[in-house]
Amino acid sequence: MQKTLIFSRHPRFKSWLASIIKRLPIDAAEIKHVDKNADLDAALADADHLVLLDYGWSEGLELSLSKAKAQVLLLGDIQSMDVGDVWKMRTLCMEQTQIHAFVDFSRDPEFYLPVIRSAILAREGAGKMGEIKALTAKLNALVTQNLSELHRIKKLHERLVPLRGEKIKGLSIHSKFAAGESAGGEFFDTVSMEREVLILMASSNSYVASSAILGHFEELRSKKSCTDEVLESFIAALSYELKKMQNADVELLLLSLDTNTMDVRGYNFGSATIWRNGNTVNRANELELNPNFVEKARVEFKLGRGEPILLRSSGYAKNLKGTKHESDEKWGDFLKGMEKKSTHEKMGELFYLLKKEQTRDFLKTDASAILIEVDKNAILQV
Repeated sequence: MQKTLIFSRHPRFKSWLASIIKRLPIDAAEIKHVDKNADLDAALADADHLVLLDYGWSEGLELSLSKAKAQVLLLGDIQSMDVGDVWKMRTLCMEQTQIHAFVDFSRDPEFYLPVIRSAILAREGAGKMGEIKALTAKLNALVTQNLSELHRIKKLHERLVPLRGEKIKGLSIHSKFAAGESAGGEFFDTVSMEREVLILMASSNSYVASSAILGHFEELRSKKSCTDEVLESFIAALSYELKKMQNADVELLLLSLDTNTMDVRGYNFGSATIWRNGNTVNRANELELNPNFVEKARVEFKLGRGEPILLRSSGYAKNLKGTKHESDEKWGDFLKGMEKKSTHEKMGELFYLLKKEQTRDFLKTDASAILIEVDKNAILQV
């Protein structure tokens, strides 16, 4: 069982805590008042403990706090302290990052309920976060140890799946992927629904984050249609899980294409771009995947008969850095120069451009591209 250790014998604090204990997410059996001879250093080093520590408990408190791994709430009775001790305690709170919060038990306890609840929740989350971090470290170590095998798998993937194509009501969708050496990676998917096509293009530097994205996308696939509300709920749920993982380094392009009207709407968080007639439909950005930024991330446009668009991933853009095609102007000229080529030729040119300047087996990072073409004779709803 986790314990909450209390290093205070002050009678006022005992009655202060007793008055609010029933309103805290903590079992009374967890609480242990520690006697004066207890080993403070050992208690602070125990990551499972929440420690409520009276400023006046012992000399050399600064040295003990520097070893702390626990959540520490510093206790003090401001009204009974002299000015010198108050200043020392204030300095301690400013300099010691191990102190989660300060509690003045000369004031009404109700004011401190949110602070104590926060410390308890942080303590409970610390164990789970430690497990996630340990798992991430193991996964990264495994990838490093088996890098040669990973290269072999990526080469096989490129040979067996050089170009993916599918035909959906009034649309042709072609996609291609090239492997990179960085951790994490990119992935994309398209889902055909009753009257719309859902398109996901995602990038992450963490395999755990990638797994979270795929898990939420599986739920999205089960929907009959993807309204703005559904897409925004997906973004909110994924954002919440990534925050729990303390991983904000995720880029995401999520689009819904209506196959009756060819209206396209969705959201872009990151450096993925959509190209139409050699120009960008949207701009690369540095928005965090967060429901608060959906308005800024909004993408909306309409396609016409026979019109193609290209979705270029953030990883593709990163591989262009340092080349002349890094600029939008040169890249647009490159796209315009391929307008008369076949779809297979266009996709081949896109990835030949990346690899011709590479001296390694693989790109710096994964790269993806999706080419969507509206049929010339498609029947569009007005």
